[in-house]
Amino acid sequence: MARLNELIRSQGVPQGKGSSPPPKGEPSAVSFKQMEENVTQVSAEQQAQLALEADQWLGRAETELTAIVIAVRRSQAFLLTGITQIVNGFVDSLAHGDRLLVKAVSGGRGGLVISNLINTAIIAIKVGMGLRYSREDLMRLGLAAILHDVGMCLISEDIVNKQGPLSPEEWNSVERHPELGAQAIRRLGAEAEWIAELVLQEHERFEGQGYPRRLKGAEIHDYAQIVGLADTFEALLHVRPYRERLLPHEAIRELVTKEKGAFSTRVLESLIQQFSVFPLGTRVRLNSGEAAEVVELNQKYPLRPIVKVYLDSGQVALSQPRMLDLSKTSLVHITEVVQDDRQT
Repeated sequence: MARLNELIRSQGVPQGKGSSPPPKGEPSAVSFKQMEENVTQVSAEQQAQLALEADQWLGRAETELTAIVIAVRRSQAFLLTGITQIVNGFVDSLAHGDRLLVKAVSGGRGGLVISNLINTAIIAIKVGMGLRYSREDLMRLGLAAILHDVGMCLISEDIVNKQGPLSPEEWNSVERHPELGAQAIRRLGAEAEWIAELVLQEHERFEGQGYPRRLKGAEIHDYAQIVGLADTFEALLHVRPYRERLLPHEAIRELVTKEKGAFSTRVLESLIQQFSVFPLGTRVRLNSGEAAEVVELNQKYPLRPIVKVYLDSGQVALSQPRMLDLSKTSLVHITEVVQDDRQT
């Protein structure tokens, strides 16, 4: 457990409330609006509505991706219209709060492949926001991310769901999925070629240790680097046939210690920044003696996130957990991070 009292007390309570060059060949039919830099504060009723809309976007994403997976398995083309609308919804939702991000780091929907596509898109967009990407860049990034591993649906489920280590032959099969995904997207025509190229690059790594072309550094597009990091982070956060899930702060530590050379420092720092000192899902103790879980981050005041209090000062479970925005009170703050029971 880490003592944080002095650090947190030094952070005041508020009194009030670079983008990359786009790939060539962007679909001309896709129109992106400019995103407002400053998101206005919303009421409790609006927050509830935004939460409902976030859940609806997740449901639509699952439905749309299910249809896309079926089309890919049948070697058929599919339309980008529906999935573009969903990415637009993701960008809007993340601009107003972290409801989608909570979902992405805590649970899965629609099977392993579809769940990974959805979660990776959400995490990638959040990293792009940390890099101050424009609306247009966030849309392109989100489109690439939500289709990044579509080729995995063409890999044998016996391999995808295998409990133990893969054999060399099975790894060779898995490493074909970027090219398979790129081929599927190229069926959409020349307007989707830029997405196909990003899908092909997503498993490339900064020091040349990736695949399929062993690209290095600037040879890998920034979008592909972000999607690759988001994909890796997402995998660490969720149960896989061969291992248990990690908590968000454990996953970040894993990336920093074991995968640091795989991604550019700039992209990795943005991920760390977006998940703050207290990543989503972190269990914490408050100076009131209560126990809480971090459910939403505060970029301006990273030491004062929004928490869900679930134990009172006597460590008795509350019948109705309550939300507490620590950025709006000077009386309550986090004193330490505590271990909690894993829920997989």
